[in-house]
Amino acid sequence: MRTKSAFWSATLGIAGLVLAGAANAEPSALVEDISSDRDDVQLFDYLEAGQVIELSAGETIVIGYLLSCVQETITGGKVTIGEDESVVVGGKREIADVDCDGGPVVAQVGAEQEAGAATFRNVDDAEAQRLLFGLSPLVRLSAPASELVVQRIDESEDVRRITATGLVVDMEKSGVVLSRGGMYRIKAGDREMVFKISRLAEEQGAPPVARLLPF
Repeated sequence: MRTKSAFWSATLGIAGLVLAGAANAEPSALVEDISSDRDDVQLFDYLEAGQVIELSAGETIVIGYLLSCVQETITGGKVTIGEDESVVVGGKREIADVDCDGGPVVAQVGAEQEAGAATFRNVDDAEAQRLLFGLSPLVRLSAPASELVVQRIDESEDVRRITATGLVVDMEKSGVVLSRGGMYRIKAGDREMVFKISRLAEEQGAPPVARLLPF
């Protein structure tokens, strides 16, 4: 028979694993727009599966899913975030599919990706870690930085230096427009990443999830 102390040790161990799993949960969606100021959810916040958002009548939120590339416009009701889409009770949901780097991108860009492979090998064997479908990246920093440096590495272009004042840097608001098909390296301190702009990228009005660059 298990002793009472053994029971509580096992219970606490399970609870610790659950809490650790919750702390390490990966986001499944991004808040692309919201019609009102809230304490629990703000613009460009990440959302996790299982998270619940209660919207008042007439209150609207736009959610972009990172893997399914589904964009939802939800008005009112109880919203439960899922892995690929939301469950909405008592509200109205409109959905649209957008281009984003949510998975295999060959089907989205066709022969572009195959042609890009030759470009990758010509740039010190660099491989893009992210494919963006907007010309002005939305950078979501994992750690604070004072400045972002963006440099094209497959052709000659002016180096962009963008001041960062928070964990979200929207290059669209800074007037930074990159080139379709371009390969770029972004740096912040000792961190760096290589990304590519799709030849199908939109210059203006691209959904945030289409130009999202987690860095």
